[in-house]
Amino acid sequence: MKRGHLFIYAQFGLIVLFVYGLSAEYRSNAYQQDWISSNAPFLQYFLNGYLAAMLLGIFIGGGVLLAADYWRNMNKKSSLRTVG
Repeated sequence: MKRGHLFIYAQFGLIVLFVYGLSAEYRSNAYQQDWISSNAPFLQYFLNGYLAAMLLGIFIGGGVLLAADYWRNMNKKSSLRTVG
């Protein structure tokens, strides 16, 4: 597996963590909810947890795909050693 893929995956994990934190703060802060509803109402849909849940699902799915790619490459390398 390339280090670049792992680095990008880790960065995406940090983004998911920050979005989740912002969403949790929005849900617990009445002042922030009032400010967003009056100044940027379209952000309410993203900050109420839906975006964080979607990004977490993508993060988990990406981890499964990275792990599958890693195991596939490991099996290719080991099968080439035994045949050759």
